[in-house]
Amino acid sequence: MTDVSQEVATTDDNNKATVTVLFYEAPVGLLMKNTVLTDLDVSETGRVMLPNEFRAGKSIIAVLDGECKILNSLGERVYAQKNLV
Repeated sequence: MTDVSQEVATTDDNNKATVTVLFYEAPVGLLMKNTVLTDLDVSETGRVMLPNEFRAGKSIIAVLDGECKILNSLGERVYAQKNLV
């Protein structure tokens, strides 16, 4: 099993990272959202430093290395089924 806290981000020549962040609006967001953040600083231990202004008002679920395309998520399926009824 891999310890996620040990994972390091892929960086460019300037030691900057691009990540995709999965999150809910805090405190009770029901639909998972995602956004790609670029040109982020990376600590000496390899952790991506998310800006405080981005973190505010969000419950962050995951930080994925690179730009990821989210095809679907559980929240989208729940809302789609609800609209069919």
